Amino acid sequence: MPIFLICFIVFIIWARVKLKQNKSAISESDKKYWEREAKANFARKRDISTLDYFTPDFSRIPFSMDAEEQETALNEEIKNYASGKMMNLSGYSNTDLKEMYGAANLDELSEYDQRFQLFLRAVSDLGNYLFEKKDYERAKAVFEYSVEIGSDISTIYTNLGVIYAKAGQTAKIDELLRLVETSDFALKTSIIKKLTLCKLEY
Repeated sequence: MPIFLICFIVFIIWARVKLKQNKSAISESDKKYWEREAKANFARKRDISTLDYFTPDFSRIPFSMDAEEQETALNEEIKNYASGKMMNLSGYSNTDLKEMYGAANLDELSEYDQRFQLFLRAVSDLGNYLFEKKDYERAKAVFEYSVEIGSDISTIYTNLGVIYAKAGQTAKIDELLRLVETSDFALKTSIIKKLTLCKLEY
């Protein structure tokens, strides 16, 4: 039998064994997930009234008393979201939340998390508006606050990088790079690339 045919047969056997092993591993993983999910659905409801809810620091957001119509609308949007309870639960799955606080609290907790994400988006919209208006000092304040409260919106980092670069604050860009490099942001690679370019272009 030719050597290449023997090698081909061996490869086919090896591939079938690996495929079977992978299917078995996936099946076991799925089984554990659904077992955990079923158990979480019956988790006892816990008191969530004393959780560490997010409270925005409006002193960090430079609202203007004589803002134009668009900026006023953005300010009101931020305050509207901040009027209700908020929590950053982005690091938890629904199963996690049900296990921790009970399935009966899932909808309420999801609402708090959604409001927090909308608040982050509204704050970033204000920052981007000020950036486009070349009001860099106020935009910087908004962006820096957004970074501190854990926003992962890419334009916050890239526009803040531009502001730092224009001011010759490359050390500040390096701080942003270190923060993004250790994050799990969805657009992590893109943000790093744009921040790196900021140091070269300005």
